[in-house]
Amino acid sequence: MKMTRRRTVLTAAAGSAATITASCNLTGSSAGPKPSASALPAELVWMPWSGANAAQAPTFERVITAFTEKYPSTKLTLLVTTEQKAVKLKALQAAGTPPDIADVHHNGGARDMGPGGQVMDLAALLRRDPYPKTHAGWEPYAWQKKQYGVPWSLQSTALFYNKALFDQAGVQHPTERWTWDDYLDAAKRLVKPGADDASTIWGAGDQGGRNFQWMSAFLASFGGTVLKPDYSECTITSAASIEAMEFRASLGARHRVTPNQPVGAAGMFGNGNYAMVTSGTFFVANVKESASSRLNTSGVGWDVAPVPRGKARRAGLNHELGIGIPTGVKNPDASWLGVRYLTGPDGIKPFVTIGRLIPPDRTMWKDALPTDGKPASFKKAFLDFWDEINIEPPFVPRWPDVELAWQEELDKVWTGDRPAREGAAGFKTRMDQHLKELKGSGLL
Repeated sequence: MKMTRRRTVLTAAAGSAATITASCNLTGSSAGPKPSASALPAELVWMPWSGANAAQAPTFERVITAFTEKYPSTKLTLLVTTEQKAVKLKALQAAGTPPDIADVHHNGGARDMGPGGQVMDLAALLRRDPYPKTHAGWEPYAWQKKQYGVPWSLQSTALFYNKALFDQAGVQHPTERWTWDDYLDAAKRLVKPGADDASTIWGAGDQGGRNFQWMSAFLASFGGTVLKPDYSECTITSAASIEAMEFRASLGARHRVTPNQPVGAAGMFGNGNYAMVTSGTFFVANVKESASSRLNTSGVGWDVAPVPRGKARRAGLNHELGIGIPTGVKNPDASWLGVRYLTGPDGIKPFVTIGRLIPPDRTMWKDALPTDGKPASFKKAFLDFWDEINIEPPFVPRWPDVELAWQEELDKVWTGDRPAREGAAGFKTRMDQHLKELKGSGLL
């Protein structure tokens, strides 16, 4: 089948990270010449993760304009697609027309695309041209001592809350001392049942049981885990993991403080019907950019607080996107220069200023503070607690198979239609078999 690239041309004009760093020398002294502008062709094609996001189009334009000003002889082109990124990339590679640069999602993507031969191991390039030691977040883009992506976007998790709904209910605003029990107690006092779900004022919302990174962190806050650190066994049937699963399921099934569904409700915060939700840094930009958000149109006050603590610790989702080089590119040196630009200050700052991400280079964290001062507690909630809440998501190769098992075994758990122990046991059986097959295939 002949594949055609659909482009939007915008031409204005590490636990494991320590092992990876030692093997790849990601942050050591460089050896050999670094790429130079002479390596650049007339055009570089970049397939980003969120290129189809209309609200972010001006930010992409700013990045491209700045790139062109620095490298006038090269046009940086966005390859925008609404298709699944890994599928689109595979089709382009089969046609012999891969983009020069591509985003590599941590959500299982890097550990499928790398071993599957879709993106290059960057170890040799990183030894030649290492990153500063302040550049964080490497582990999710690595597997078996190979580095398939450079961190572009860190995230952090916080509790977004609607000040008006809290004040109307006479509930004190969240603080860093909150536990998940405090969260539930407040949610019970904040919920106001309506005639249906759409008219209900919900006490709380989260990323949902289907969000593996969020749930693995949530389990960790109770002292539970999904997999052993060496990926040898699924551990979701532990007492702590079961307790966390039962707590999360109870929010909708028993307490009715959030819609009773396996997927998350955090994205609905902007409609003004949710007193509080847990979400990531990216959601700051989402709330501000939404023209239909009642928080914006009605001037409703909102802020963020540190994510609540569980019995064992505080934990949240902390990783999102990396940038890599597809296999089959004509000029890897040119692609690498593009990767270095996009993961450096010039490529990241425009997205930082709109609240889209936390820069992976810690020296840039001061630039992540919202210029308009909203939300007021951004630094405390998102940045000051990042190291404390950081959980490396335990993704493994052949991730779509894991997601299918996760949904089939646990969707009914989150709605209270299946006991947590039974669902966990079902997932463990399938996950342990998956791990056994990965090991037999040399992928583990």
